[in-house]
This record gives sequence, structure tokens and C-alpha cells, in this order.
Amino acid sequence: MMHRFGRIGILIVTVAMLCWGVTHAALSKYQQKERAILDACKAARGKLTPQEQKQLQCNTPEIKLMSPALVKPGETMEVVITGKFPAGTSFVFHSDSVEVLKESSNANSYRATIKVAPGGGPENMSVSAFLPVCCKSAYQSNAIMVTGNFAWELKAANGWTVKAHSKVPSAGERQTRELAYMLEFFRGAETIPFEKRGATLHPEQSDPPRYYFSISKQDESSMNAQQQMQAISQQMQNPNLSDADREKLMNKMQDMVAKMTQEAQKMSDPAYIKKLQAQEQEFGCTAINLQLQNGAATGNMLCSEKVGRNIALTGTMKYIAK
Repeated sequence: MMHRFGRIGILIVTVAMLCWGVTHAALSKYQQKERAILDACKAARGKLTPQEQKQLQCNTPEIKLMSPALVKPGETMEVVITGKFPAGTSFVFHSDSVEVLKESSNANSYRATIKVAPGGGPENMSVSAFLPVCCKSAYQSNAIMVTGNFAWELKAANGWTVKAHSKVPSAGERQTRELAYMLEFFRGAETIPFEKRGATLHPEQSDPPRYYFSISKQDESSMNAQQQMQAISQQMQNPNLSDADREKLMNKMQDMVAKMTQEAQKMSDPAYIKKLQAQEQEFGCTAINLQLQNGAATGNMLCSEKVGRNIALTGTMKYIAK
């Protein structure tokens, strides 16, 4: 009997060790680095005397609010993070697609030369700073944004095609902390989209990577009135503009004001609101969930009840280098 229970005990221990090994093997590289830092902290504290542990004082590191560093797949660049970093502070970027080639830090800044793996998708990378021994930490989201000209082409089970193109900031345009996209929707073999919507892409740290598009409720088939007014204003600032051309722009601006006034009046008309609601039932798409593996995308699209609450999607994602 004791021999049988002894064998069972050994079997339980073996299974537990195997499970521990599988769990640790499943950790990503950056998670393994984070675990190593935490384990080193624990080991260092274990070497302190009770009196030393009582006297141990650590100031939490501070990361100042920073604009995201923009990098494209395959690129190498230097990232600078400022803040308050006591001696021995360790840094971890929360992604396996970034390799730290060189790094250095002082009390007020951390510099790292990083390389982003080619072939990956868009990504928002966070960074954490860890103090030695006590392991107090600071966290900053969106420290690095992997961006560029990404194109998605998705086939929906209802016969639609969805094309998504990343909005790359033009020269002088400020990059926000979001990954902005333009989505175009086609029915069947149509070559002209029946709907255009802006969207924000939210990458999720997972293996394989997952993505979530939150779709704007406003149609973006053409520039909105505010953008058009701004474009006209910029043209009018041209000192070489002729009086005739300036007059044309003034008339165009007056027309824009008249149209904006008409649109504002429509929004208070119950019949117009009912028409918009009916149009939304013909579309009503609010989100797209995707999983990406080796460039192949699978997922679903959430739309109105009439279109489909959960429409299966398959497709591809490509990075278009310029």
C-alpha cells in the first residue's frame, strides 16, 4: 500500500514539475526578462539581514509623459525615455518584436538602440522600469509605436470585402497615441466602396497577436466641412494668389457655411433622423476582431442585426514599404 502511494506521490510531483516547465516555457521573451528581474530582486532581499530589510528604502522610478517613438518594421532607432531612475534601474519593453542592441541610463534618462523585427504587424509597445532589490516599478504605455503603411484585405462571410489602410501622418503632422485607419467596404464585385469609415486599431500583446478595430459611426466618404474650411483658409494665405482666385475661394467658403447651416437644421428634423437610423441598419458595423498568424488574418465583424451581429472574416495583412 505504502509503495503504491509512494509511486502516486512521485507521479504527482513529476506532473507538477512538467506543468511548471510548460508554464515557464510559454512565457514570452520579455516576460522571461521581467521574471528574471523579479527573481533577482527577491534573491537580493533574501540576502539582507532583518535589520537591513527594515531599513531598506526605495524611491519609485518615474517615467515622464512621452510622445511615442515611431518606428517601422525592420528599422533600427534610438529611443530616449526621461524621468527619475535611481542607479541600477532595469528596463523592459513589453514586446518580443523589439531587440535592444545597446542601452545606457543615468539618474534622468534611459537610452536604448532598438531594432524592430521585420514582417510584424502594427504594434503599441509599453515599457517598465524596475528598481533593484525592492523592485518598485513604473510603467508607460505606448512608448514605441510600430507604424507605417499597413494594408489589410478581409473577406466577410456575407460577401463583403473590407479594405483597411493605415493613415500615415504627413510631413509636419503630429502623431497621436492611436493607430488611425481608413476602412472601405465593398459589396460583391463592386470596385467603388459603398461605405468609408475611420477606425482606430488596438493591438493586443498575445501569441499569435490579436487586433481590434473600433469603427467610427461617421461616414468619411469625403472630407468633412471643417477640413475643407481649413484647406481653403490655407490656400487664401498664399501671397501670390490672384484677386480672381481669392474671390473664388471666398465664394466657395460661403457655400461651405451655407451647407453647414443646412446640415445643422437637418439634424433637428425627425424625418431626417429616421432616415439616418434606417441607413445605419443597412450597415451598423462597430468593430472588427482579428488574429494574425504568418500574415493570415481570421476573425469577425460586429454589425447591425440586419447585416449580421457576428460575421466571420478571413484575409491578409501586408506592410507596404515605400
